[in-house]
Amino acid sequence: MLDGIRVLDLSRVIAGPYCAMMLADLGADVVKVERPGRGDDMRYLGSSKDGMSLGFATINRNKRAIAVDLQHAEGLKIILELARRADVIVENFVPGVAERLGVGYTAISATNPAIVYASVSGYGQDGPYARRPGYNTIAMGMSGLMALTGQPGDPPTRPGGSISDVAASYIAFGAVCAALVQRFRTGRGQHVDVSLLASSVALLPDPAAHYFASGVAPARVGNRNPNVTPAEAFKAADGFINVVILNPEQYEKFCRALGDEGLVSEPRFATNDARIANHAAFKSRVETALAKRTVDDWVEGFIAVGIAAGPIYEFDQVFGDAQVKHMGMVQEVEQPGLGSVRMLGFPFAVGGSRPPVRRPAPRLGQHTREVLAEIGISAYQFERLVASGAIGLPD
Repeated sequence: MLDGIRVLDLSRVIAGPYCAMMLADLGADVVKVERPGRGDDMRYLGSSKDGMSLGFATINRNKRAIAVDLQHAEGLKIILELARRADVIVENFVPGVAERLGVGYTAISATNPAIVYASVSGYGQDGPYARRPGYNTIAMGMSGLMALTGQPGDPPTRPGGSISDVAASYIAFGAVCAALVQRFRTGRGQHVDVSLLASSVALLPDPAAHYFASGVAPARVGNRNPNVTPAEAFKAADGFINVVILNPEQYEKFCRALGDEGLVSEPRFATNDARIANHAAFKSRVETALAKRTVDDWVEGFIAVGIAAGPIYEFDQVFGDAQVKHMGMVQEVEQPGLGSVRMLGFPFAVGGSRPPVRRPAPRLGQHTREVLAEIGISAYQFERLVASGAIGLPD
């Protein structure tokens, strides 16, 4: 889909590189720029071997990599030449740093007005917090995600995963694609400003709507929906199950499938509001029935009568699920430095299929010579640039 689109990836860690990875997965030629000698810190986070971690490999597949020192005058010239030829730039410097380095939007768009320039930062390019460094956990705390996560009476809780980083990457990915469409219509690019904070707040449209309507801040309610019951996690004989009911017809089906039709007529449980008001008693009654059968039995039974239900997996169970396998959410990749590894596949289908991993993640500076040759740098010039410290040799 994006074959022929050239992307210069100046970003690092997760927010930014994940966006560039999705562009690469869809066929764009993504060149990742890293500092010589060290590279992206993600290379060394978690279990790593010789500058390659599986976390880095997962987020930087399908890219080429060059090692160029942006703070070296000759290195900057190289990046500016690559930027002049690029369609998209992705960066996640603290606002002001890209400008100071000479690779900000104003400098790049002056020579390449068609550039789509995506900045991913903690708080956006302007405002009172713009110059603060921003990280995933901080954004989750400031956005309300942590305030809504946890059991009643417990402190705010960090949701699993790098939700804020990935949310910003997805929003940047969509914004870049939209800006490319606009560029094809007008010939001009745009500066796309994406922040972890706004992206995280945007994950909460329904809690925000309820808060704006009532003026009451939503409380932590654990594994249930505060506005609908049942819509939560219940304990069965051998594990936990999620059930979601949205209307009275579904509720009646649920009670019949549960084998407790008294739940339909009993005043304490007959309406959604009544079930919310008497939630503890309702949950106890439901779990008494669920304790008689396994999670798989209940899921099959509920689905058979049109009720939305699913098992709650431990993490090591997720990738054995038949639908997860069918969607190709795990791909086997031969990754130099790590051997045969598993990584997450592309999250949506395109034309009925999901993009494959065309190339493993690159070693630091692996494609420096190749990419520089494409912009006319000779072998002699390459050696001179290495000697000057402007670029690094591959690891």
